[in-house]
Amino acid sequence: MELLSIPCEILKYKTKDGVFLYGFIQKSKQKNRKIIIHEHGMSGNFYSSTLQLELANGLQGTTYDFFATNNRGSGFINRVKTTNGKKLIGTAFEKFEECVYDIDAAIKVALERGYKEIILSGHSTGCQKIAYYQSKKQNKKVSALLLLAPSDDYGYQKKTLGKNFSKMIAAAKKMIANGKGNEQLFRYENKYSAKRYLSTVSPKLPETELFNYTGKLKLFSKVKCPIFAMFGSKEEYLAKPPKECLRLLREKTSSKKLITVEIEGSNHQFVGYEEEAVENVLAFLKTV
Repeated sequence: MELLSIPCEILKYKTKDGVFLYGFIQKSKQKNRKIIIHEHGMSGNFYSSTLQLELANGLQGTTYDFFATNNRGSGFINRVKTTNGKKLIGTAFEKFEECVYDIDAAIKVALERGYKEIILSGHSTGCQKIAYYQSKKQNKKVSALLLLAPSDDYGYQKKTLGKNFSKMIAAAKKMIANGKGNEQLFRYENKYSAKRYLSTVSPKLPETELFNYTGKLKLFSKVKCPIFAMFGSKEEYLAKPPKECLRLLREKTSSKKLITVEIEGSNHQFVGYEEEAVENVLAFLKTV
């Protein structure tokens, strides 16, 4: 088994709505004032992704420190500590729009530690979260976004479920109408809550709209800071080829700088291509 050792500081911090989160900060230099805050994807966490650990290592000796965070989508079903006791969240039950609380809390930690420049990084659904945050907040402390595999849950679900896609949506809407929106869906082995599922597949809702590559990408187009977007050529969670999705991002952006990269042979997690992925991120950072 390959071991990846990272000297870092483990943090516990609190969101505005009282949720306690965890993460680690790795310093690349003694007096850096720039930091990358990384948001994991569905059911992820701040410590187990090889990609984010390689990114932390790759930043060693650069002008950026690295802050890997947990968010309320950590784990599929997760009971997190809050100021009022405990709350059942995780990917199955989280409310997407509350990601703003998580990111604001991480940024607050960074600012309190003296960092002057912040880059938001996300993998998978973490991309939706940081893009949503910046589209809503237009935080001037955020100098760029790193979108690592900004996949399309709507397109993927529609493509893979076929005729059952509309049945799944109808079942979720029925549960919500019957006051069971926070209960797990279970239909066709789906274990999201009904509300959470609709959040990922309803084009009028922000989580779906952000990277629905058949839509207008209105929220994404509101992000004005520099953007880096990257897919593997074998990305699983898209209905269109990655190259086409990257082209659409370039067409819809309002940013003065959007750099896109497709890594030949890589999948959604960039497994086996982590070093190449990090090299491309580092090349972008030199342009910011």
